[in-house]
Amino acid sequence: MEIYFGFSDPSLGQSAQLAQGVFLTIGNFDGVHRGHQALVAAMAEAAHATGCRAGLLTFDPHPLAVLRPDLPLVSLTSIAERAEFLAALGLDFMLVLPFTPQTAALSAGEFMAEVAQHMALRRLWVGPDFALGRGREGNVGRLAEIGAQLGFEVHVVAPFSWQEQPVRSSRIRSLLSEAGAAEEAAALLGRPYALWGRVAEGNRRGRRLGFPTANVVPPSDRLVPANGVYACWAWRGGRGYPAVVNVGVRPTFDDPQRAARSIEAYLFDFTGDLYGQELGLSFVARLRGEQRFPDVAALRAQIEADVVAGRRILANPADHAGDADASTGPFWQELPHTADWAIRVTGSSQRQLFARAAAALYRLQDADPARPITLARIVQAQAEQPADLLVSWLNRLLWAQEVGGEMYTRFEIQAISDRGVLGVAYGYEGAPSHTAVKAVTYHDLAVERTADGWTAQVTFDV
Repeated sequence: MEIYFGFSDPSLGQSAQLAQGVFLTIGNFDGVHRGHQALVAAMAEAAHATGCRAGLLTFDPHPLAVLRPDLPLVSLTSIAERAEFLAALGLDFMLVLPFTPQTAALSAGEFMAEVAQHMALRRLWVGPDFALGRGREGNVGRLAEIGAQLGFEVHVVAPFSWQEQPVRSSRIRSLLSEAGAAEEAAALLGRPYALWGRVAEGNRRGRRLGFPTANVVPPSDRLVPANGVYACWAWRGGRGYPAVVNVGVRPTFDDPQRAARSIEAYLFDFTGDLYGQELGLSFVARLRGEQRFPDVAALRAQIEADVVAGRRILANPADHAGDADASTGPFWQELPHTADWAIRVTGSSQRQLFARAAAALYRLQDADPARPITLARIVQAQAEQPADLLVSWLNRLLWAQEVGGEMYTRFEIQAISDRGVLGVAYGYEGAPSHTAVKAVTYHDLAVERTADGWTAQVTFDV
């Protein structure tokens, strides 16, 4: 996916593809939640079906930071994090515009005319309440009038709800900041809420207690969940470690009225120096609220209990394969083949197909689903066609397996389209006990969408 910064970005003007036709949506898209995902995925599929490019225009900083600087404003995702998810949803480009008082003064017609000068806009995708321009005068009706003049249509997307609840970034922020409701927020996001920060020197109290912690300092404009103790995956690069994380003011040691909030992560069974490094935290579940203990012994006992609870929760991650027994389940079968392994796998959705293909790959290598989950690995791939994407996804898993000495048994697909996939593989340290798969090949490769779902035929080089 291409990222352009401002209308003056030289790459924007040199892009011949944007002159061939563009489907565009405009907005902040903070969090890239389920509603955002549904809009972008549908727009990208429609754009590609007509030979057009799919793009998103967003602003940095957030318009409210300019229009209402008195309001406190925190974000769920950075621009880079949004781009990562949007690429997996099939988006071709992202245009990041600086929002200034001059931008705010433009009418809807002036702004859309500027957009149309830099790309062949064919269709603008918006929600029913969308508006832009000075005084928000560019509502859906006005944009349709502007489109008739500039040569684009306006496509209005129906409001999105999940489990009979509206999905909005503001609601997710409230769930996290007011109640630390990590699981409820994850349901609306489609994945656990995550933030990244640099590990700074702390007071080393955790080390003296027998639980050395990393003091994570995120950017000042990132949302930090409500005070409490959480089960988290801690990310060092693409490798995830199970962890418990305390967010709060350490009331056992410090005056809660004076102490600054901190984020302290204890990574299970981790050895190494994290100072100065970037560490990510995915908040899976809130274990308890922050509390004051009468003495250090009581605090240590509670931390031990938190670790036990965290291990139990993190040992049971999401698995989009669906059927836990891939060796005898109905969703894949081994096919006759002369030398290598070949399988046919089915799924009710592309997400399930990719998870099941990965599950079959690792069952053929004797991965043990009964082994405790002790690690996670972020895996992402992009390609122009679903078949190429499946090959790339599986080969990236094999590469991570080889480099990290890891075996995977569960697969969470966080974002997927015909052109991209972003997932998390969960497993343990180990290697195949018998035959290892070297690569996924293109021999007899087939990926098809059927009336009943998806099916694929894949051959493994052993």
